[in-house]
Amino acid sequence: MKKTPAERLNEILNIQVEEYSTPCTVTAQKATKIDELANLMKENSVRHIPIIENDDVVGIVSDRDISNLPEGSDAVAALIMSKDVYTTESHALLKDVVFEMSSKKIGSAMVIDQSDKSLSIFTSVDALNALNEILGGGNF
Repeated sequence: MKKTPAERLNEILNIQVEEYSTPCTVTAQKATKIDELANLMKENSVRHIPIIENDDVVGIVSDRDISNLPEGSDAVAALIMSKDVYTTESHALLKDVVFEMSSKKIGSAMVIDQSDKSLSIFTSVDALNALNEILGGGNF
């Protein structure tokens, strides 16, 4: 049965961020050296690595953070990580997370599922993928 536009809009407005977030397969500590972070990113095909301390996200390092360093830098994650990490619950509404990221010009959100303590990331690229799917994947 074809959904009405109102039913489809209601579905879209109730999408949870976890549906479009990417599980974090790799994390690092504040003392992790930059070359190791770069290798982890390359080996795991990721552009962001959450920095964890005592099971809490205390920062995030992006490939851009690393590429802005002078070649041969012996810095550690704690020196270059972004400390103001936007975190949200996995059941948060996609529309709310996207609004927060857009209004504060944030490129990513750490998504935490409190039930199983899993960690994922929702990036601006994930937001574009969600928009693309919503615009092209449904019958309005």
